[in-house]
Amino acid sequence: MKLINQLCTGLFIVALSGGHFAVAAERAVNTEIIKKTDIENLVEHSNHVYSGAQPNAEQIKLLSQAGVKHVINLRAFSEQTWDEGELVRSLGMNYHTLPIAGAKDVTVENALNLTNLLNEFKGESILVHCASSNRVGALIAISAHEQGLDVEAALDKGKRWGMKSLEPVVREVINDK
Repeated sequence: MKLINQLCTGLFIVALSGGHFAVAAERAVNTEIIKKTDIENLVEHSNHVYSGAQPNAEQIKLLSQAGVKHVINLRAFSEQTWDEGELVRSLGMNYHTLPIAGAKDVTVENALNLTNLLNEFKGESILVHCASSNRVGALIAISAHEQGLDVEAALDKGKRWGMKSLEPVVREVINDK
């Protein structure tokens, strides 16, 4: 009798809802749309994690259409000429900032902060960017070294993520440990 009551209750709920249920599921990322964004220095890393240069408003709209869930901006507030966060949020994505104003902010602490953000959203699609992806790569290199990679392997990883001119700064940070 208890089973019949539970089934009747379940059917009643289905009838009230019109048969419509929201099911939380991770949306697949459309890599073809992401390729069409033409974001400078865009690179896909594992599990739909992308790094690149500053996207414009149209590129952010395409990222949303492609299924990207998070945008992590490493640019300092003084560099920004428009409200990227407002646009990102209006498109249903999550916006996170970790302002890296230049070489002085390329630190172990900030590298670990970025890694923590990336780990927090593991398995979800993410774009992490700065102006060119140089700062992104610098922090990734430092984090890789903190996680046990030797200096050259960490620098190589940083370069894959966009590091260029900040390599001497990263070497200094790594060697100061």
